Amino acid sequence: MECVIMEFSKESTIVNRKLRFHLLGLAHLPTSKLYNSCAFTQKNIKLSKMLTSLGHEVFLYGCKSYSENYTLPVCTEFIPTHTVEDIRDDYGEGDNRFEIGYDWMKNEFRHDINSKPNKSTLRYIESCIREISKRKRNGDILLITQGVYQKAIGDVVNIELTCEPGIGYRGSYCKYRAFESAYIQNFTYGSEHPRQSINGNYYDRVIPNYFDEDDILFSEEKFNYFLYIGRMISRKGVDTAVKVCNIIGKDLLLAGQGADIINGNLIAPGELNIKPGKWIYAGYADYERRKRLFANACGVFVPTLYLEPFAGTHIEAMLSGTPVITTDFGVFPETVINGVNGFRCNVLQDFINAANKIKTLSPVQVRNSAEKFLCNNVKWLYEKWFQELYDLYESVHNSSKLAWHRIRNTSE
Repeated sequence: MECVIMEFSKESTIVNRKLRFHLLGLAHLPTSKLYNSCAFTQKNIKLSKMLTSLGHEVFLYGCKSYSENYTLPVCTEFIPTHTVEDIRDDYGEGDNRFEIGYDWMKNEFRHDINSKPNKSTLRYIESCIREISKRKRNGDILLITQGVYQKAIGDVVNIELTCEPGIGYRGSYCKYRAFESAYIQNFTYGSEHPRQSINGNYYDRVIPNYFDEDDILFSEEKFNYFLYIGRMISRKGVDTAVKVCNIIGKDLLLAGQGADIINGNLIAPGELNIKPGKWIYAGYADYERRKRLFANACGVFVPTLYLEPFAGTHIEAMLSGTPVITTDFGVFPETVINGVNGFRCNVLQDFINAANKIKTLSPVQVRNSAEKFLCNNVKWLYEKWFQELYDLYESVHNSSKLAWHRIRNTSE
C-alpha cells in the first residue's frame, strides 16, 4: 500500500494574532545563503522569511557574513552575536580566501556539537542570552534550532513558549517540538522511553522541511546523466550509486564536500576509495550550479544507509521535476511514491530496475507531488502550530481562556 502524503491548506489555518519570535542562528557559521550545504543555516533563513511573510516579528540571532553580495536574511531585526573573526580563530587555518578561514567547499564544516564549547560558541551563547533578555516580552516564542546544543540559552532566558521547529536530529529537548518526519518523531519518543508504552503529545507536530521557489529550477527536458549530491561518506550511499551506474553504463555526476581525486580514485579519508568508472566528481556546487544539476539530471540517487530524518536533496530533486532513487526506510516511505516520483529500493537489483525505469516517470507529475514542500505551503502548518501554542499560553495565564478545547466559529 503506497503512502499518502499529507496536504497543507491555508484555508484550514486561522491567522488571528501577530506573534514575536526569537530565532537562534548557528555558532559555527555565518547566517548566509553562501553556506548552502549546511541545512541548519538554510532552514533558519527560510523560516525567518516565512514567519515575517505572515506578519510576525522575527528577531534573528547569529553571525553576520561579510562575503561579497551578502544580504541580510529577511527578518524584523538581525542581531549579531559574534563575528567571523571569532569563528576563524577557532576553526580557521589562516586561509584568507575563505571568510571562516578554511576551504569549507572542499572539506567538511569544522564543528562538533558534542564537544566542549569553544570560545566562539561561548561568545555566541553569552550574546544570545544578553540580547534576548533585552528584547523579550511576555508571550514571545523562542525557537531552538539545534536542540541540546542551544539548551544553555533556553535555560537562562526562560521563555515559556520555547519550541524546537524542524527537528531532523537526535538530541531534542523542548516541551513543544515539530519534527521533520513521522519517522524521527516516533524514533525520538521511543528513544526517550525505551521498553515502555508511550503516549503522544497533542502539541507536538510533524512539519516537513521547506524549500524556497527561488532556489529551484524546474525542467521537463533531462540530460542523460544521474546525480548524487551530498556528503561524500559511505553512509550516504555513494558506493551504491557508483555501482549501479557502472553496471548499467550510465554517467553519474557526484557533487558535494569532503572528497578529492587521487590517482584517478575518489578518496575521502577514512570513508571512500572509489576506483575510476562511469562517475565524474564535480566537487562543491553553489546555489546556481546546484539548481542546474538537479533540473538537468534524469534521476537523483539518495541511496542512504543512514536513517534520514528528512533528506532535503530528494525534495529539491523532485521540485526540479527529477525523480529519485532511494532506500526504503527513514523518511522515504512518507515522501517517495514508487512509480510516481521515484523508487524505493532494497537490493541491488531494485536499484538497477529503478535506474532503467527512471525516464518513464513524468517530470510534471514528479514536481506536482513535491509542491506541498514549498515554503508558501509549509508556512501554514507552522502558523497553525504557533497559534495553537499561543492558545495554550493564554489558557495558563487566564483560566477563562481555553486551549485544546477552544472551538472557533468559521467567521473568526
